[in-house]
Amino acid sequence: MRGYKALDQDMRAVRGNGMQFELGKKYMIEGEIALDVNGFHFCKNIEELDNYYDIKSSRIFEVEAYGDISCEEVRYDEDAVQLIRVSSSRDDVYVAEGIQLLRELSKEEIRDYFKENQQSLIASKHPHIRAAVAEQGFGLDRLIRDKDCSVRSKVAEQGYGLDVLVHDKNPDVRKTVARQGYGLDALVLDKNSEVREEVARQGYGLDILVHDKKWTVREAVARQGYGLDTLLHDRNVDVRAAVAEQGYGLDTLAHDKEVYIRMAVAKQGYGLDILLHDENANVRQEVAKQGYGLDTLIHDEDRYVRAAVAEQGYSLDVLLHDEEWSVRQAVAKQGYGLDILLHDENANVRQEVARQGYGLDTLVYDENRDVRMTVAEQGYGLDMLVHDKSPFVREKVAKQGYGLDILIYDEDYNVSATAKMVARYSSNVRIVQ
Repeated sequence: MRGYKALDQDMRAVRGNGMQFELGKKYMIEGEIALDVNGFHFCKNIEELDNYYDIKSSRIFEVEAYGDISCEEVRYDEDAVQLIRVSSSRDDVYVAEGIQLLRELSKEEIRDYFKENQQSLIASKHPHIRAAVAEQGFGLDRLIRDKDCSVRSKVAEQGYGLDVLVHDKNPDVRKTVARQGYGLDALVLDKNSEVREEVARQGYGLDILVHDKKWTVREAVARQGYGLDTLLHDRNVDVRAAVAEQGYGLDTLAHDKEVYIRMAVAKQGYGLDILLHDENANVRQEVAKQGYGLDTLIHDEDRYVRAAVAEQGYSLDVLLHDEEWSVRQAVAKQGYGLDILLHDENANVRQEVARQGYGLDTLVYDENRDVRMTVAEQGYGLDMLVHDKSPFVREKVAKQGYGLDILIYDEDYNVSATAKMVARYSSNVRIVQ
């Protein structure tokens, strides 16, 4: 079966596992195929790709699909308490057992395709197909009146009919018009705040919008670096934070009553000598993240501040013995003191040690199931963990694709169902030519 597939600029799958493809090679996959689960996905027609990918930014290939080809999905039937196969409600995508990229379509070929087929494509019941036509710049005189706002927005993106679309009833369309820099003198007074925000992003009418009743509009003005002397004292915290992000008025905002503002100031690396002693732990934590005052903050009363110090890799030999487990966990994340933390009294710390891939031969016997689950995720000790007393651990083993011949008969339904799913739809790609 012939069809089309979209890949990124490096010829990798845009969705799914990011698999790398090569032109001319034939790929086959093992396991039962099903949409969104296992197999190579493709569309029968070029225009259908637009429902899943951005055609303009993708590389489009003509493909040949081989072996089993399906448009079925896998769903859980609560009444039957099992996975079942059902026909997909989607009629524009298929999945195949094998696939081969035959050739790449040029941008000119794609454009010619839409040009030659525009009449039938414009008549499609699917908005995304009509939008794809508009994106290629065809049928704009008809699509400007399309009933779907997403299609009209695509028309506006082409810069067509802006004098009409500036008055469109849908705010998303008018936003698109504003994004084109058209009709800003009218849209600056638009009743919809999101449209006015877009006008502000265009840098237009800032002297008006700086006083807008909607804080999101004033925030957009601040991000343009306009009216900061006024917005510095804005009643809305997000607006003042935007001012701080511009690096303006930090000497004033460093004393703002709102914690969020003082954190924003700290992120700018300003006033750290003052904010180091801030009454709020979140502010001091942000100071630590800036790598400032660590010799002081290492003794902070708040555990999250000390954890932030650990994240900077500072005095790990001291924090290794901190009374709070979250601090010791932060030390483990740095890969430090794992030989000691391996035996930590707190399971969260030992779990982090396992994530570092350390001491798995010991942690595989850990009394805590979450630790053993993490060991299983590392792919270690699966021959033992397949028989673990906890079904949560055994389910992790099943997800690793190990011991499926045993786990499909597991007494726990979730373990059994996971094992069956993996066994049935496990992906193993091979190149056959």
